[in-house]
Amino acid sequence: MPRNLAAAVPVGVLPQMLYTSFEETRIFPVLTQQYHDNTIERHLIQDGVNAPESIRTWKLSARVTSYADTGRPGALNLQSLRDFFNSHYGGLIPFTWYHPYETDDAPVGSNYDPAGDNEIGRHVVRFSSMTWTETTDMALTTVSFELQEIA
Repeated sequence: MPRNLAAAVPVGVLPQMLYTSFEETRIFPVLTQQYHDNTIERHLIQDGVNAPESIRTWKLSARVTSYADTGRPGALNLQSLRDFFNSHYGGLIPFTWYHPYETDDAPVGSNYDPAGDNEIGRHVVRFSSMTWTETTDMALTTVSFELQEIA
């Protein structure tokens, strides 16, 4: 039955933060068949109507404080980010994330909208792992996570 799955409904917007590491990956889904004579046949997975589209993932790292630091723009409290992760049960519930570099000739990160109404650079994603990882040194904590686009 065509179109029997409902589109993902995002719940909330990932808080804005300054990233220390930002890596984007695009993968085209491929069917691969290897035969007994070692020849390999590959085909893009497509529906025959729409053009093939890549699956995008982002590996992000951010330095966050363990306390509320309102003096720096983009500063994020560790507890609020951890609460966001927990409220979405890791990678179970999708949410909206704004790609800071997808702006229409505007400054980097200016497309962020905490309400999720701005369509520029908006992606429906989920955490690709159910595991929370953080590294703490002196006054700051480094949090690394991966987002996977689902819609």
